Amino acid sequence: MIAIISSTFKEVIRKKTFIVMGIITILFIIFWAVILNYFQDAHLSEKNVTFNSLASIVLTQTVLQFSSMLMCLITIVLGAGAIASELENGMIHAILSRPLDRMEYIFGKLFGLSILIAAYATALFTTILLIGRIYSLDTITMLTFDQVFEGWIFYTLVPLILLSLTICGSIRLKMISNGLLMIFIYILGNIGGMVEMIGNYLNNKAMDSSGIFLSLISPFHTLYTTAEGILLPSSGLTGEVMRVTGGLTGRGQPASSVMFIYIIIYTLGFIALAISKFRKIDINS
Repeated sequence: MIAIISSTFKEVIRKKTFIVMGIITILFIIFWAVILNYFQDAHLSEKNVTFNSLASIVLTQTVLQFSSMLMCLITIVLGAGAIASELENGMIHAILSRPLDRMEYIFGKLFGLSILIAAYATALFTTILLIGRIYSLDTITMLTFDQVFEGWIFYTLVPLILLSLTICGSIRLKMISNGLLMIFIYILGNIGGMVEMIGNYLNNKAMDSSGIFLSLISPFHTLYTTAEGILLPSSGLTGEVMRVTGGLTGRGQPASSVMFIYIIIYTLGFIALAISKFRKIDINS
């Protein structure tokens, strides 16, 4: 299995897609620094404390949401063809000709991509916070170590849970088809958050239930909003603004422990399904 993890690393790093996404990430970080530089100048000249506080919230919320979307896009791009491409080009015959169980192959692919994605998410998360701290952004400087650590865990879990679904889809679907399907499912979660937020605001149980149903199909947004809730203020005027606006993709009620148990079952279920499907697939067809 270690050989599969190693080959997955090498395969991903060699891809032009990986290099392009790396460049996009660097440009995103530069853009974040430039925005904060302009904000700092405006912040120093603006005496309205309430406005500055709300602006800090909006800036932080926006960069976290965009960075999470970027992570998930990279996860889909790298994972959509992880198995499908080797089935299509026949490479799978050489791999499985070795004394390697098919379950080990799936776990090798999953662990290899998970380590890479977790490292990327950690680097991106850390860089965002460091730049925010350098520019003395209120929402960043007020964070405690516990908040940063808990926020990082949920922030990193978003693409990792998405990866389990993407790997499962890669067994039966071709890379482009799988990628498009994963993007659609990911977007469903964001729509669910927006629908649930509107349902809560209008006190409409039907809309609220619809949003929760979409979140069950696509629980990734639930993990992200949990991370956001840990990292951003939840009380006072700024907390009220967050509850009303919900950022770019909306947010419903805080997730319950039952929802987190469901997400664990969701993840393990798709990993088990991937193993089951791959065991049954005829690689010679």
